[in-house]
Amino acid sequence: MRKTGKIYLTILLILVLCLSGCEEEQDKTVYQLYSVNYDKGIIEGNNYVTETEAVEQLAADMAEQISGQEEETGILPHQVKILSYELSGDILRLNFNCSYRKMGAVEEVLCRAAIVKNFVQFEGIRYVQFQIEGESLLDSRGKPVGLMNANSFLENSGKDITAYQYTELELYFTNAAGDKLVKEKRNVYYTSNSPIEKVVVEQLIRGPKEDGHFATLSSTTGILSVTQADGIAYVNLDQRFVTEALDIQQEIPVYSIVNSLIAAGNVQKVQISVNGDSKVVFRESMSLNQFYEKNPELVEAEG
Repeated sequence: MRKTGKIYLTILLILVLCLSGCEEEQDKTVYQLYSVNYDKGIIEGNNYVTETEAVEQLAADMAEQISGQEEETGILPHQVKILSYELSGDILRLNFNCSYRKMGAVEEVLCRAAIVKNFVQFEGIRYVQFQIEGESLLDSRGKPVGLMNANSFLENSGKDITAYQYTELELYFTNAAGDKLVKEKRNVYYTSNSPIEKVVVEQLIRGPKEDGHFATLSSTTGILSVTQADGIAYVNLDQRFVTEALDIQQEIPVYSIVNSLIAAGNVQKVQISVNGDSKVVFRESMSLNQFYEKNPELVEAEG
């Protein structure tokens, strides 16, 4: 009987410990800690567990997490630091040092998107505003970025989402002479984790389907990232965009991308980078270090 009693006591202690552990787990909340994979041009999320419920403490802990991440796997590159933060109502204001301005355009958008996504997941923080040493962050057009939430960005999520969307794209390829753009309508299905801007560039690389239309980009061109923010699409292609450029008029590949992306309806300007560098001259004289707008004059008249 004594041995049996010891067994029951042991089982009871195990059950108590298990229940205690379950209660501790229930007290914890799982969020996402978003970081940037700059090599792939995507934002990735990992579970972030906390027992904190107060939004002020959540904001403080997240700011510490962001600041403490290693540059290779985190968010803040190039000695960028969060100098201070202030929560006013449902608006969180983050103040960065001047190194923030040294980031490249694609890098900055990904960094900004990850930071905003980290904070707006907390109940009580609806918007995030960026400042650089006390001054409002300006976008690439010199205008204040203003308040941002998770819907302010479209980017690769790095997650496999099975939902599909269907849309009609207006793509621009080239004519036989390689000196004019020709419009081609195309219906496509695409996964929800891919921004439509990336889908557009993918379709351009695949090439035209209609007779009399010819490719503007080499089929081997690699897409490093496509990100959209502030009405601008940032397209980051690999070196083959330059080294394997097709024998057509130099403006055609650039405006094939620009006109097609603007036709998708989310952006008004496009910047193209090669391996993350926009200070590149494409072919003979086309500087990529600028924001390109739609060029209807290059489009061949439909007849």
